[in-house]
Amino acid sequence: MLYFDITTNLAYAYLKCHLIGRAKDWFEVIGSSYVTGTATDFAELKQALTNSFPMVRNRSELEAEFYSSHQVRSQASSDFVYKLLKIQKILNLEMSEENLLNHIIMKLSPQVMDYTAVRNPTTKAQLLQLVEKFE
Repeated sequence: MLYFDITTNLAYAYLKCHLIGRAKDWFEVIGSSYVTGTATDFAELKQALTNSFPMVRNRSELEAEFYSSHQVRSQASSDFVYKLLKIQKILNLEMSEENLLNHIIMKLSPQVMDYTAVRNPTTKAQLLQLVEKFE
């Protein structure tokens, strides 16, 4: 097996081309200052990027919240649904959309649960529309 040394400039270009979303925005606004006119090495840039986007450290707490929380009276149904969808996205939980929707519907207040379950939403967008319509 043969490994090639990649020049620092090529490593920066490779990194920039493969970043997406907020990480790409971070690189364009902040990370590019590590590159322009400095002798910063790639390891320093990588460390700065890692520090700016830490991994989920409280994974077990988020999992517990995702699986055990229920909508409370004072909470808007749409806020609750968005919260669970956000947690699912952060944790990158592997589940089909059908299972995700069923999980969320079962956690809603009884009236909202009945209203949405009868209408059988098949997408997250449909679920959110139904919940917002109920409110």
